[in-house]
Amino acid sequence: MIRYAASVAKPGQQFLVLFGAPGVGKGTFAKLLINDTKFNHISTGDEIRKILKGNTSKSFDPKLIATIKDIVAKGGLVSDEIVMNILQEKLKEPESAKGVILDGFPRTLRQLDLYEKILPTNVVVNVTLRGDILLEKLAARRTCVGCGTAFNVCDINRDGYVMEPLNPKKEGICDACGGKLVVRDDDKKEVIEQRMKEYDEKTHPLLDRYRAMGVVVDFEVKKGKKDYPRLWDLVKQKLRI
Repeated sequence: MIRYAASVAKPGQQFLVLFGAPGVGKGTFAKLLINDTKFNHISTGDEIRKILKGNTSKSFDPKLIATIKDIVAKGGLVSDEIVMNILQEKLKEPESAKGVILDGFPRTLRQLDLYEKILPTNVVVNVTLRGDILLEKLAARRTCVGCGTAFNVCDINRDGYVMEPLNPKKEGICDACGGKLVVRDDDKKEVIEQRMKEYDEKTHPLLDRYRAMGVVVDFEVKKGKKDYPRLWDLVKQKLRI
């Protein structure tokens, strides 16, 4: 059941949506945007992973956790009710007072419908990356089983794309906590294919709606993190910073 917040956006509060296919770099750019905007970063995917690890203040039924785990492992989407409740819990955090960077939400038209009932959308950054490059980067992601820090072992330099690898100092070991680096279940080939299908069928259609709202900024990734100054210039034109 969806429990709606008692109030909508606070005065002056802004909402920036990072939109794009899985692995396109939304999370990387979100972390950079946090420093410049001072907004709270809400990644529903990260929050779901915390719930699965038990790293959350909320108490979830074991059967529900098992259901979420099965859905995530297959590259599917958890229910809109779960996602909306996670979002509203995060909006209570003090860091959300100035603004929010939404990463991985909304993912379906129904989620957008539910969201628009209580909150506005100020800017949507449509992050794009050529398909073959995106798949190569997804297959090369490595994630720490301990703290969740992400690395990427692919080195791309062709057709105008220059993306250096983000390697750990010691192969297979996380720089941050010393945990083991693994390929996440949702980064395996068969799951990647399912995630892309889910994105094309359920998430990409949201873009037309956002364009009709006049809030979309298109941004093609060419150099990974080195593209950030260009992205920040685009975002500043849309936000009240």
